[in-house]
Amino acid sequence: MSRVINSQKILSKNRQSIIGKNILVRVDFNVSLEKEKIFDSYRIESSKETLNFLKPAKRIILISHLDDPKNREPKYSFKKLIPQIEKILKTKIGFLENFNLPIKEKISLFENLRFWPGEKNCDWNFAKKLASLGEIFINEAFSASHRKHTSIYLLPKLLPTFYGLNFEKEINLLNKVLKTKKSLALILGGAKISTKLPLIKRFLRKANLIFLAGGLANTYLKAQGFEIGESLIEKEIINEIKKIKSGKILVPFDFHNQNLENKFLGEINQNDIIYDVGPESLKMLFTELKKYNTIVWNGPLGYIENQNFEKGTWLLTKFLLTLKNKFILIGGGDTLAFLQKKGVLKKFKNISTGGGAMLDYLSNPRNFIGLKW
Repeated sequence: MSRVINSQKILSKNRQSIIGKNILVRVDFNVSLEKEKIFDSYRIESSKETLNFLKPAKRIILISHLDDPKNREPKYSFKKLIPQIEKILKTKIGFLENFNLPIKEKISLFENLRFWPGEKNCDWNFAKKLASLGEIFINEAFSASHRKHTSIYLLPKLLPTFYGLNFEKEINLLNKVLKTKKSLALILGGAKISTKLPLIKRFLRKANLIFLAGGLANTYLKAQGFEIGESLIEKEIINEIKKIKSGKILVPFDFHNQNLENKFLGEINQNDIIYDVGPESLKMLFTELKKYNTIVWNGPLGYIENQNFEKGTWLLTKFLLTLKNKFILIGGGDTLAFLQKKGVLKKFKNISTGGGAMLDYLSNPRNFIGLKW
């Protein structure tokens, strides 16, 4: 991990090597779109500091993926997003549709990397084509660095490589959680408990409290034999969840169903669908959270895609904003998008752009792909 602790110092020391060079920067512009409009610009904004630092370069070529297209579908192209990205970064951005176009602008954005199968396949030929775009490589995409893809894993083997300034900040924030000796609470939401299971297992020893919500809580409750109706669960992992028994794990005991009724756990019937955490469970959670110095939150508490079921997540947001003298770290793409939509994201001091990357790093930092090359 020492390679990322002093990114600014290392980049500054090598600033002369940047002057007049073509710099290839892996960013994460994998933003959520609503009617072709970017509504969660935080990941784009987080690259500003590094891009400003690289001003002495001749050219800056940005590379990123957008969603997970099966084909070259126009809706997944960066071309239509260039005007919005220019507005966010407050600078002119060129667009490179393929490897054959001349690089004219000071800063250019290459087409969606996942339009080429070689990106996800970790292909050396594709890596060499990407490497031909620049002379120095900088990884400023922490949120994508848990994937063994060409632009993350192979490019550092072909070009002199540094980490971006925001990448460094995120690693240092997560290291602070890993190294803390103070009391610690985890709040984990979202759809799948399988993606968060390694983190849960690791932090059963370290954390004082692990609160599960959303689909995670549904699956956990089902494994414990409770009736959760037709709520979202992961059936294939039920047996593994049954083995996890700890008084540190808390789950909601009242919920909002599809009819906006608030029901306690024993009242849920076979036709109910759990969509949000209930008020009594939130009261319990808020009382508990006041006890802990460090709080890590990843994932919404309910089905926030429907405004009727975002109340639990919004109440948690407002509660966390009232807490003073605590280290609060928030991550996860859906969570950040929700906070930005509500206009409160920048009120939180410690943010990780990563969802899966945040989970992977906290679960096993030594095996984090972005540091393995």
